[in-house]
Amino acid sequence: MTSAKIARLVALCAACTIVGAAGGIAGSAAHDGGGHGFFRGPIHAEAVVPNQAGTGFDTITSDRGKVKAVSGNQLTITEGTDQAVYKEPTLTIPDGAKVFRNRAPAALSALQPGDFVRVVQGPRGTLVVAKDPSFMGHGERRGVRHHR
Repeated sequence: MTSAKIARLVALCAACTIVGAAGGIAGSAAHDGGGHGFFRGPIHAEAVVPNQAGTGFDTITSDRGKVKAVSGNQLTITEGTDQAVYKEPTLTIPDGAKVFRNRAPAALSALQPGDFVRVVQGPRGTLVVAKDPSFMGHGERRGVRHHR
């Protein structure tokens, strides 16, 4: 296997890991029987991975917390735990971002204060996954398959 193919494979694995973490929120919430599974893992993470061509590097960030406010393409979230606030960043969500609320495609404006949210941003796009507390408390348990 050439070094370019290895670099592409590493980049793909790193990107899949971060996007998989965002997509796997439902499984962790269902596993612990409530909304707190959403708060497992890092509050803020930054990964530097080889770019698709293998000629440079891309930075991918992940933020999670509760929606504090939405105004236009600005999303302010409270990062932390029930007992401690780490910070309250305002993230710019670009046009064309993939936004989901309660597992359904949504507009950023559909997010509500108090929703649990994870935002993954990188050079290939932005993913916003949000769930309202009642959805996480009850609806998460139905139809969730655990892959091990």
